[in-house]
Amino acid sequence: MTEVEPDPESASNSSPQDPQAAPFDPQAVFAALSITNMEADVEALLNDRMGQLDEMLDGLDQLVARIEGEVNQFEKGVDPPQ
Repeated sequence: MTEVEPDPESASNSSPQDPQAAPFDPQAVFAALSITNMEADVEALLNDRMGQLDEMLDGLDQLVARIEGEVNQFEKGVDPPQ
């Protein structure tokens, strides 16, 4: 993912009087951002979350199948009332 974040250490170490400190250029930050990169990042996050959701649903399906099997075995073992 492409993230543009200022480095907190460099920001705290540089002062306006420091001649070697690069001035903050908002245009450079916005130039680094692109809709295509943001869409790719969102798509990657969405795919990751959907994969996690699929795994959870598969686990839930297995749990339901196991419980149904146990209930069926229990019902077969119970004698009908006479």
